[in-house]
Amino acid sequence: MFDLKSFEATRAEVHGRIRATPLVYSDSLSALTESQVYLKVESFQLTHSFKVRAAYGGLLPRLEEARRRGAVTGSSGNFAQGLAYVGRELGVPVTVVMLERSARVKVEAARRLGAEIVFCPNDFAQRTATVERIHREQGKVIVHSFDDEGTIRGNGTLGFELLEQLPELDVALVPTSGGGLLAGVAAVVKQVRPQARVYGVQPEFMPSMRVSLEKGEPTYAETKPSVADGLVAACPGRLTFALAKRYVEDVLLVSEEEIVQSVAHLLEHDKLVIEPSGAVGVAALLRHLRPRVRGQKVVVVLTGGNVEPARLVELLGQAAPVGRGK
Repeated sequence: MFDLKSFEATRAEVHGRIRATPLVYSDSLSALTESQVYLKVESFQLTHSFKVRAAYGGLLPRLEEARRRGAVTGSSGNFAQGLAYVGRELGVPVTVVMLERSARVKVEAARRLGAEIVFCPNDFAQRTATVERIHREQGKVIVHSFDDEGTIRGNGTLGFELLEQLPELDVALVPTSGGGLLAGVAAVVKQVRPQARVYGVQPEFMPSMRVSLEKGEPTYAETKPSVADGLVAACPGRLTFALAKRYVEDVLLVSEEEIVQSVAHLLEHDKLVIEPSGAVGVAALLRHLRPRVRGQKVVVVLTGGNVEPARLVELLGQAAPVGRGK
């Protein structure tokens, strides 16, 4: 199901439909860690998030059916935009179920791209139930945002790009929630370059993949609202968990303060606007991996840049400077 040939086939299908995003060398992070740090800037992707990769991977295998029936998904925002964009490009009507607390900038962006938005109470079980009700009553095709063969293979396109842009990659840090991006990237990177180490990163307030790996099975974790509002899955998927268990070195947790510091650091030193969910890898690099990556080639995946200007200003006002540490 997830051998290298299957990922290569998906990459061929999406070729020319997505952007190959830049890999940018970070002088500041390299100096802080005494390593060579590169930033994979997915905020430059279509819809300013990696999720368009997953959306193409999820829709293309069932395109004709989706054109006839429409597609439905549940999303906190970035997959909503990705699927709305891909649906518009491929002629598929898209409905997105979003929590009432979803960020307004992401809601409006999905609407502008043509999605119908259906709100549900701020409970992930309710979101799932609403998606299933729409599927049952209206016949729309469900495209899961992370636990889906196609979306995982779509995310794997990022792994191929990393290895082409930096063939000697030693370490990759990938933000994770339900695990779709982590699973796709890790499966590709480890099958091509087994000696590389792939780490997932989650907020301490949203530790579902870390808890699941400790328990040995997909497990619902206790969560609290996090500044990283795109990393909100309370339990990883069955498919994503299996791939993470097989290919991922570890899942690292970071604090709310460290996430905010990383957003500010990326803006000040690398001139990149990255949303909190997309910046957790920088926080993990500085907190957990400094002694372990000296002299190595490290990639931090910056998964998106969809943050409201007023929210960004608020975050920058909270941020303390990143220290050199040990």
